[in-house]
Amino acid sequence: MIRIPHRRNVITVIILASVIAIAVLLTALLPQPWSDVASNASNGSSSALPTTSEHPEFTGPHKYELLNAWNNMHTELGRSILEDGKVSADELAQVHKAYNECLSVYGLQAKTITDSSGASIGETIVPIRGSMSGEQRTSIIDQCQTESDYRWLTSLAETDQGRDNQSE
Repeated sequence: MIRIPHRRNVITVIILASVIAIAVLLTALLPQPWSDVASNASNGSSSALPTTSEHPEFTGPHKYELLNAWNNMHTELGRSILEDGKVSADELAQVHKAYNECLSVYGLQAKTITDSSGASIGETIVPIRGSMSGEQRTSIIDQCQTESDYRWLTSLAETDQGRDNQSE
């Protein structure tokens, strides 16, 4: 004869299973910034934009660097900035803001280092909350630079490769 467990035990098991299912569901709905930096970039893109023949006609000695940057852009903001072949200070500030938004998800912030005259001489990344290993920090910085297009546009602006290299 089959013995049926006590009703109280069955109810307890059902309640525990329900609580676990609800906990798993709620956990799945929570934001997970550590799993996808791109979802936290300024426009939420997660991969490079498609490269097509529809790109500006870059000319000049740095046309290949500009085209390479164009093909590696991850945001519409990055492409709209590079479209004219120039990266202005205001445009770079917009990209820096998107870069910092990405970093802030991980408790980091990019700070500009200036000399005594106020001119920018570099940048440092400082923690604003939490802690992480150097390897994690480097990985996050690399991801945020790529996903916000900061890596490409900063290098073009710093070397003036993005200036006056596109035909009208």
